[in-house]
Amino acid sequence: MKKIKFLGLAALGSATILGLASCGGNNGTTTTATPQTTTAPAAQTTTEPAVATTTAQDTNKKVLTFYNTCGDSLQNVIKTAVATFEAKYPGWTVNPTQVSNGYDGVYSTITADLGAGTTPDMAYCYSDHVASYLSSGKVLDLTTFINSTKTVKTAAGTDVAVGYTAAEKADFIDAYYQEGLATTYADYDTYGYSATSMLTLPYSKSTEALYYNNSVLNELDIDVPETWDEVWDACAIIKENYPNCTPLCYDSEANWFITMCEQNGWGYTSANGENRYLFNGTNQQNFLTELQSYYNLGYISTQTTYGSYTSALFTAGADTGCVFCIGSSAGATYQDPKGKFDWGVAPIPGSELADGTVSHKQISQGPSIVLFDNGDEERQLMTWMFLKEILEPAFQAKFSMTSGYCPVRKSSYEIADFADFLDNDELLQPAVIKMTQELANNNGFFVSPAFPGSAVCRQQVGTALVYVIKGEKTAERALSDARRNIV
Repeated sequence: MKKIKFLGLAALGSATILGLASCGGNNGTTTTATPQTTTAPAAQTTTEPAVATTTAQDTNKKVLTFYNTCGDSLQNVIKTAVATFEAKYPGWTVNPTQVSNGYDGVYSTITADLGAGTTPDMAYCYSDHVASYLSSGKVLDLTTFINSTKTVKTAAGTDVAVGYTAAEKADFIDAYYQEGLATTYADYDTYGYSATSMLTLPYSKSTEALYYNNSVLNELDIDVPETWDEVWDACAIIKENYPNCTPLCYDSEANWFITMCEQNGWGYTSANGENRYLFNGTNQQNFLTELQSYYNLGYISTQTTYGSYTSALFTAGADTGCVFCIGSSAGATYQDPKGKFDWGVAPIPGSELADGTVSHKQISQGPSIVLFDNGDEERQLMTWMFLKEILEPAFQAKFSMTSGYCPVRKSSYEIADFADFLDNDELLQPAVIKMTQELANNNGFFVSPAFPGSAVCRQQVGTALVYVIKGEKTAERALSDARRNIV
């Protein structure tokens, strides 16, 4: 019988393969669509964008640009939403533009665009990146759209609501929805936003998962570790029995450092402008020094020390690879051993605190969507209407089954095809999606404060971890250098 470990539940699984596509134009002439002047609800302080009317006779399309990191398989999924959007509003289309070099590539491209006075209409984003966009004044406050009571008329004459009803807003998974609030961002008010401003909406989400070789754990009578102390005890047993094995691999050095700070309450960064950076304390230094000892014992490896994603070590098996691998929940199929051994998946280990409780906080990952102010209210409105299209529960479910990321709408999980997909306990990908969903429902996620410099800070603490475990710098020196390197 195959079981998946969710928090306190027992775990066991067997793997089969399911392909994962990594998630990663020219404007037409103006149509005859005519903006209508509208008034925002009294509770809002901004002016609501004009509502566009389009007709089936429009032949020249206005093109909206959508920066993302999706590969061909996911671009094809997005194009189904584009087709639906075009059928409703034939005067408009969307150009889903794949930007190279992943999320960092989107960030650097948009930064260059803002410097040149241009932007896409919408883009994949992380809060660290949006924090750097705010000073441009080009990030749209989505609250006006979300709360709008206006409608847009389709080619078929149907009125489509611009805003979301209270029930539709509640359908967003709260842990993901709250990430878009301006309060996530330091000094948001200095850029003209309020505490209730919504700067992004969630698109597809992930976290980190502990993938484990259940065949080896059963052989050595090791329980699935729920704390870091249990991980180190297990690593000692595994290394004794499999001397060529690196028991634990952790792909993201930055995530490891940031998560340990969050779980233990040591401090990482702060929204307080007078003391943004809290990561160079005694506790953080001791943690890095301890990791160095485990590295020297051959217990651990990371993406940088290995030279690539460590899923290759996991799928290699215990003789020459690893037994535990912590990596993105969205990369589940890359952890698939293809029947070589029984797999299991669990939340990442937690930190035991002084009072005996265990902190299980995990980092929230996966792209949100940001919209930009290009000075054309009609264009902004139609960009919003496309965003609503790709946030529809059915589309979210389809995107999830292709990508491995989690839907951001609760009702997506009630769609029959998606529910059947999740019920297949032979597959690793649905197992991880279910685990991630349970963490979201139990408020298991955290996000760090976002401000200009927070993206660089993240890179620097990851680099510091590598320096220390490889013995190239002391923990104090590495973290001090990290602070000096943040511009």
